[in-house]
Amino acid sequence: MQVTVEKIDVNTVLIDVDGTITGKKEDAGIINPLEHLLNLVMEKKGVSQKEALQEISEAGNPETTCLFNLLRTLDVSREELWERLRNDVVKNIEIPEDASFFIKSLREKKIKLYSATTNSRMITLLKLSAGGLGDINGSPYFAGYFGGDAFNDPQGKYSEKFFPSILKHGNFDPEKTMMVGDNEKCDLLPALKSGIRSVVIINRKQKESLIYKNGGIYVNSLRILCDMI
Repeated sequence: MQVTVEKIDVNTVLIDVDGTITGKKEDAGIINPLEHLLNLVMEKKGVSQKEALQEISEAGNPETTCLFNLLRTLDVSREELWERLRNDVVKNIEIPEDASFFIKSLREKKIKLYSATTNSRMITLLKLSAGGLGDINGSPYFAGYFGGDAFNDPQGKYSEKFFPSILKHGNFDPEKTMMVGDNEKCDLLPALKSGIRSVVIINRKQKESLIYKNGGIYVNSLRILCDMI
């Protein structure tokens, strides 16, 4: 049975990163970014791993603070950390064609795009760089970034206040805002609860191209959304 595609009037799109924009390559083995920073501090200062971890911890909490914001006292430049992390990212993740197409189409439609993810701004840019969608200085496709470190909440994206905080901070109209993610628990349900009218779940293994269920829109390609907005 063919599903009728409903047109959606939106001026703002929020999007998850891992599993939505990016996918892991076969045999991917991404190293924890903190391990890369540890190695850099050990190399630059000639200290043990324990000492390097102590210095990093004194600079800030790496669990709640973007690593790029901890570099001032560590003798590591943002360019050095970026290159170390990017080499790992490029080897292990990819950006599916439909995600790249969708992101670029939003700019053509003049719809503003923001990340809504556990990833900080710099880690989001790192992952976007794997598909030529961003670099160390930013991305021409994104108007802003809401990462897990955006609102000084230790629960980050997993906080029940995450999506309400985004709507308030950006002064976004929930009726004209869309959230795109890949997880019902972390993307669909909290976004709907915050009042966001349109929530899309991408499941590239889904047989059907489009399904409406649980208050959300389930698609197997982000290309489909380009004809809906």
